[in-house]
This record gives sequence, structure tokens and C-alpha cells, in this order.
Amino acid sequence: MGNRTCPLCFVKLPQASVVARSDELVCPSCHSALEVSRHSRVVAALLGVVAAYAAVAGALVEMPRAAWVLAVVAAVLAYGVVSALFLYFVSDLVIRPSQPEKTFPQIHG
Repeated sequence: MGNRTCPLCFVKLPQASVVARSDELVCPSCHSALEVSRHSRVVAALLGVVAAYAAVAGALVEMPRAAWVLAVVAAVLAYGVVSALFLYFVSDLVIRPSQPEKTFPQIHG
């Protein structure tokens, strides 16, 4: 985990493009459709939730009479920053599965 390389041709992709286009990645060398692996996304989300919990706990300790809005804002910012930073530095790429047709089979038959 954490190599940011195409699984087919082993070309390294830039960190910023992996975070910005995690669902629409295209390998610059072999032009295969890529995405961030499920394991990387789950770990990033878990670390984001832990950071959000820590931010809420820290906000309530520092300012116990503060409005609940500050705790929510701190949680959202912590989740977003930590999960994005994890994917920025440690992300694994896999080949995007082909999408099935979006038509209903009952219409054609």
C-alpha cells in the first residue's frame, strides 16, 4: 500500500492527481482507468473519523461553553484534512472495474 503506481505498467502518478481525481484516474503511460483502492479509502476514512473525534474532544475541553457549531466545524475540518493527507502520502491504485450498462433488461425483451 502506498506506492501510487499503475498496476499494469508501474508508472508513478503524481500525488495531487491521486487525491484530486481519485475516481477518474487515467494512467499517463498505458491509458488504463484507475482508482484508489478500497483499503486505502477505508483506512483514510477511519483515520479521519478518529481525528474528528479528537478535534471534538479537544474543542469541548478548551471551550466547554462554546457553541456546538464550533465542535461540528472542527470535526468536519479534521476529517477532511486527515483523510486527504493520508491519501496524499499513502494511497494504493487499482484498475477501475468496468461499469455495467445502465439500461433495464426488461425494456428490451
